Amino acid sequence: MNTQLKKLMLVTITILLLAACGLFEPTSVPTEVPASTAKPVVISEIIENTPTTVPSDESAPENFSQYIGLSYPPFPAGLSQDFSMLIQNKDGYGLSLVSDGAIKMLWLNKITQYDTDGNPYWEVKDVLELSNVEAGLTLIPDGCLLNGVPESEIFAAARNGVVVLAWRANTSLDRFEVMATDGIRCNSDKAMSLE
Repeated sequence: MNTQLKKLMLVTITILLLAACGLFEPTSVPTEVPASTAKPVVISEIIENTPTTVPSDESAPENFSQYIGLSYPPFPAGLSQDFSMLIQNKDGYGLSLVSDGAIKMLWLNKITQYDTDGNPYWEVKDVLELSNVEAGLTLIPDGCLLNGVPESEIFAAARNGVVVLAWRANTSLDRFEVMATDGIRCNSDKAMSLE
């Protein structure tokens, strides 16, 4: 499926969802709403302690909210940490790629304290499930630009250098946010396969 067809399908689905919710009503004559009376449309709200999942036709295979609020070390038994990095200029925040068998998760972590040897203790702030990401994608955890401006909180999944999915690790809200891929370009020596 080519990129233009995917974008067309995404726009069509968005319009149908808005129409179904009563947020979109086509008119025959264009109307202009004065800025003072225009109200923003809230598409989604942040729900405390609910992990972010990649859009999918299937439900998540496991409830990941059990990890939110987890402090480590020690790392939970049965899990393996495949990758970990600090988010540049974000005061103690980091990303960790964690596996539970075939299930992959990305954790947004924050340093809570240091031991006497200077080793950090982390708290999991949010969990992004990556098990439902389509096959063949590469995770790019840093080196992303939004409209040509470096953004250390943005990371993406790409195929052959083309960004397919993008997220923001919003450290102000301690949440992952799904983003549109328009204007996002990434190049990182830390890129890794999600398979």
